[in-house]
Amino acid sequence: MRFDDRLLTVLNQPASDRHDAAVRWRQLVDLVARAGPNSSSPVVVQALDSIRAESPNVDESLRAAAARAVAALPLPLGLLECFAADKPAVSAPVLAAASLEPAQWRALLAGADAETRRFVETLHPELAAAAAARPTDLTDALVEPAPGQELAAPEAQTPAERRERRPAGPSLSDVVARIERRRRSRAAHAAPAQAGPAAAPGAPALFRWECGPSGEIAWIEGAPRGALIGRSIARNDNGSRVAEDVIRAFAVRAPFRDSALIVPGDGLVSGEWKISGVPAFDPADGRFRGYRGIALRDLPPATERTTSPDMLADPDSLRELVHEIKTPLNAIIGFAEIIDGQYLGPADRRYRERASDIVGQAHLLLGAIDDLDFAAKVHSSDAVHELVDLGQLVERLGPSLRELADKRGVELETAPMVQDLRVAIEPELADRIIFRLCSAVIEAAGEGERLKLSVERGPRDSCRVVITRPQALRGLSETELFASAQPDAAPTFWLRLTRGLARIAGASLAASSDSIALVMPKA
Repeated sequence: MRFDDRLLTVLNQPASDRHDAAVRWRQLVDLVARAGPNSSSPVVVQALDSIRAESPNVDESLRAAAARAVAALPLPLGLLECFAADKPAVSAPVLAAASLEPAQWRALLAGADAETRRFVETLHPELAAAAAARPTDLTDALVEPAPGQELAAPEAQTPAERRERRPAGPSLSDVVARIERRRRSRAAHAAPAQAGPAAAPGAPALFRWECGPSGEIAWIEGAPRGALIGRSIARNDNGSRVAEDVIRAFAVRAPFRDSALIVPGDGLVSGEWKISGVPAFDPADGRFRGYRGIALRDLPPATERTTSPDMLADPDSLRELVHEIKTPLNAIIGFAEIIDGQYLGPADRRYRERASDIVGQAHLLLGAIDDLDFAAKVHSSDAVHELVDLGQLVERLGPSLRELADKRGVELETAPMVQDLRVAIEPELADRIIFRLCSAVIEAAGEGERLKLSVERGPRDSCRVVITRPQALRGLSETELFASAQPDAAPTFWLRLTRGLARIAGASLAASSDSIALVMPKA
């Protein structure tokens, strides 16, 4: 039987109910996927029309299964167009596997919805770059070819050239190199320098920002908001100018780093900034949500902070480092979640298990990085320490800690709290330290274990928050208990980080044979 005859046989099958129609639709997809050179025959065209017309009546799970089944085949463009008109949850496998010329991609995307176009442009950034490079685009006024050179059209560039031109986010090695550069820079600034124009008193050297899908800044932390909210990183407007590589990176949803942003006027944030940003996508459906990042500038020596070998003496540098570590770490989490969720098709069980482990450990690291960011924020904001009643604070945390213990099958007993044990500390920092300590200990406890939490007076005018040491942590020396830097050793990893936070607050962690205590000087 000829190929066209098989297609006609399926097309002529009666579909008396929804089930029969779905079976016929699946058979048509399987046959057209194997059409090869017959893909332009009248019968294939008729089959494609039937697939397109009946798709809304076929369950999404069946459409997705059909797409996964034929994704590895060289599909006719007409069938790809049918899938491109569907949801990304259905079309993602065939679009990710497709290999088309730029002109074919443009024809395919002409009939696709916005979400599918974003998905394809994420896989093939050169498609969005080609659109951004059209003569009508504002960026052409900002980009000049080097003398004696011409800008090649994206279609004329080799894949290697396109990769070379594509904006890239910082890798972990980039972060290490940047730390070294900043260390050398701080050493250089320690030497006498020529006086530059003085910045306004209180002018910030760093701020964090977020923007929405349109590119307009919608959130600011660390600088006056009025002069920055509403300014766009996707184009030049309102007197502000943004570097061409930021505009291009925004067009292809790529990270960018150390690019120029000039804010007009004579306010606290006026002048030139170096901005870095990374795109954000909705974890549920992959929708582009905008960018988040940081902005830095070098202030004249008169307003610079005194440098110190201690990173916390320069909290702005630490917060910048936190952001740059988050960039590759979020990328790792994103790719691992794609594998674990099988968003681009089936994945082997071992790969999914490994991806799930990566996601879990990466989230542990993110929690640790957030602690560093919080510590730097406390230092950079010159927070005034308040008198905090430890007994009241632990009582307030009690319900959350008991809920955590119940989930682990652990019994947590809170002893009557001694009142009027006050310490001078930033309240949110005290809350975080105590919760981190207790949650790490609860996580290490085995099912059925009983832990006791109390607040006590300590020797030499100190006070202590004490929690029972679980069986899994008994027998460990104080060095072993607080020395782990590996996130797979989760309880001791968190205890190490908690000790670091405690030191920032002027407190310490101490371990006895049967308990772990947070020791704080009494106010």
